[in-house]
Amino acid sequence: MSLLQQAPRFSIDAAADLARACYGLDASATLLPSERDQNFLLTTPAGARFVLKVANATEARASLEAQNAAMALVAARTGRCPNVVPAAGGESILAPAGSPHLVRLVTYLPGIPLAQHGHRTPALLEDLGRCIGEVDLALAGFDHPAIHRDFHWDLANAARVIGEHVPLVRDAALRALVERVGDRSLQDVDVRTRWLRRGAIHNDANDWNVLVDEGRISGLIDFGDMVASWIAGDPAVAIAYAVLDHPDPLPAASAIVRGYHAVNPLEDEEIAALFPLVCLRLCMSVCLAAWQQEQRPDDEYLGVSQDPIRRTLPRLADVEPAVAENVFRRACGLGARMTTSEIAVARRRTMGGNLSVAYRTPVHAVRGWMQYLFDADGRRYIDGYNNVPHVGHCHPRVVAAAERQMRALNTNTRYLHEALETFAERLISTLPEALRVCYFVNSGSEANELALRLARAHTRRRELIVLDAAYHGNTTTLIEISPYKFNGPGGSGRPDWVHVAPVPDVYRGAHKAGDHNIGEKYATGVAEIVEWLRSQGRGLCGYIAESCPSVAGQIMLPPGYLAAVYRYVREAGGVCIADEVQTAYGRIGTHFYGFEQQAVVPDIVVLGKPIGNGHPIGAVVTTEAIAASFDNGMEFFSTFGGNTVSCAVGLAVLDVLHDEQLQSHAAQVGAHLLERLRRLQQAHPLVGDVRGSGLFVGVELVRDTKTLEPARREAADVVNAVRESGGLIGTEGPSHNVLKIRPPMPFTETDADDLVSMLSSALQEAR
Repeated sequence: MSLLQQAPRFSIDAAADLARACYGLDASATLLPSERDQNFLLTTPAGARFVLKVANATEARASLEAQNAAMALVAARTGRCPNVVPAAGGESILAPAGSPHLVRLVTYLPGIPLAQHGHRTPALLEDLGRCIGEVDLALAGFDHPAIHRDFHWDLANAARVIGEHVPLVRDAALRALVERVGDRSLQDVDVRTRWLRRGAIHNDANDWNVLVDEGRISGLIDFGDMVASWIAGDPAVAIAYAVLDHPDPLPAASAIVRGYHAVNPLEDEEIAALFPLVCLRLCMSVCLAAWQQEQRPDDEYLGVSQDPIRRTLPRLADVEPAVAENVFRRACGLGARMTTSEIAVARRRTMGGNLSVAYRTPVHAVRGWMQYLFDADGRRYIDGYNNVPHVGHCHPRVVAAAERQMRALNTNTRYLHEALETFAERLISTLPEALRVCYFVNSGSEANELALRLARAHTRRRELIVLDAAYHGNTTTLIEISPYKFNGPGGSGRPDWVHVAPVPDVYRGAHKAGDHNIGEKYATGVAEIVEWLRSQGRGLCGYIAESCPSVAGQIMLPPGYLAAVYRYVREAGGVCIADEVQTAYGRIGTHFYGFEQQAVVPDIVVLGKPIGNGHPIGAVVTTEAIAASFDNGMEFFSTFGGNTVSCAVGLAVLDVLHDEQLQSHAAQVGAHLLERLRRLQQAHPLVGDVRGSGLFVGVELVRDTKTLEPARREAADVVNAVRESGGLIGTEGPSHNVLKIRPPMPFTETDADDLVSMLSSALQEAR
């Protein structure tokens, strides 16, 4: 039997008899509204009043004990709730003979329900906020096993409740609204839940449980929905019902927030979550009412709030969560968050002019969650651009690992700590056998710098071969080995010791896809440099290249290229450095590292962005022989490289990659994305080439498929149009005409379909 089917069914006469038998009260009884229990107002001939509470047959004694203890605490500290009246024998909970229902008697709290109160003035609503704040403050530290339960009215269960019961909402327009508002609110709450405080809350300050007496809130009744959950849920529930049918819900809500914050200060994340939680409560109410009314169609109380919700929810749907957040912040006496334009002005004033901003209309990002970013207006973007949060923006396991370790210890490699050794061993286990020695730093740039030091220490030479259009980092030395920088605006040209080989671009280069032995043909560019160096009596230090050149235009190296290049370099005594900052950790889908797709083993591997999921970690892994050459008496020390927090984060990223099978996910979703993009290529002449592997994808735009004239302006237009549609991608390549798609790894086939749809519309406009 369901919870509602086991509700008590006492008549008023039976209730009066029960009060007389259990409590010795000679009183008349009046039935009060209730969802799953029965409450009776008892009035004695002398005018004394009490409330007899008859519990649902499913209600456990432990739950009632928790309610009693909480009410006693709140009543003693605030006077804003009833107190339990014990029976003659001192018992606070009675079990009448022959009945499955437990019974309690509580004092009467004067007033009428807020639902029946005519005028909800700002002062009254502010007092409501104070009342809820006082109750939550009184409950701070209160705990009982019975409040830790899986409860359908717990806002933390909103996703499940809405998902299960929204199909039961018969009104199609209301159902669609609940789905839309619920989805938006769930996303807004999801990115904040880990920062929301938890504790014991009343959880049901709806306008029938809030009493008004002589122009003020006399208190709260009915602790039956008490639960251990987000503390912000209490003011959210109060706001949700207090603003029903209010002509201007946001100012009304802010009055409640102001009152609550005055006695029980809200944290920033709670203020930001309040409005989404308000919307979720109303969406849950619609869904649960639909479910309950199917079981008890004759119970009018179950639908008591539904018409006001039907009228109010559309008004709330039109409110941007970021706007509500700023209104609530002002109500709390806190400064509103800076607007996008204010931030832009401040940035121009305080930052260097060559610190660029993406998109013509910059994105004011305030939250990230897995493969999505959210801006200050609450808009969600599919993030097809940021490969730094490799396993997802704010992945909870990574965040939790950092937080745990930060609370315990954050120190450097001068001290022994287990996390460093564990992380190094786990990292080494993902690489070929020859790569056994790790060095940890803070970024890909630092890692590439260290890789050059290792190569020079081992070979005692300086001459280096790089690929054209390559970019390896922002330090002075790395700018000197990055043609993308030294041949670009502000660059000073190629240093004498740097030698540039052609990019093996099978779409735009000298050798095209389908050419026989194409990898070897492109590798001759390196062989020619090696031979020239030999003729000049100059020894080779090494060769460095991204395993999949990114800045060069999301290039996939032709088969056999690196095998031939590595052979030429090693024959000349040089070392081979694989820059895996962009492609490590399963991004290409087919392999864990990009160099593996070329069936080679580098002498030095450089790691950066993905291994920390946004936390600043870099690593270099090399052979024992090269490490021995580097151990030349000069100490190597990176203050923050290999610190305990970074190691904890690095381990968490590896765990998530393994447990969530993100490499195979990238292979599956990437194949789907590439197939959709190639269909797009057939429909849009601007799309000259689609290339990539897994979630490393490039779409090259050209004005003419014969001359391959780069469509630079059109690429910029497409990227900005996609941004306006709710997707984030970027441009790459020497002519900035290649659309780069490198999303966080949780990116789904649905995200791919949505992004391709945005691209299709943008390409149509760009013709």
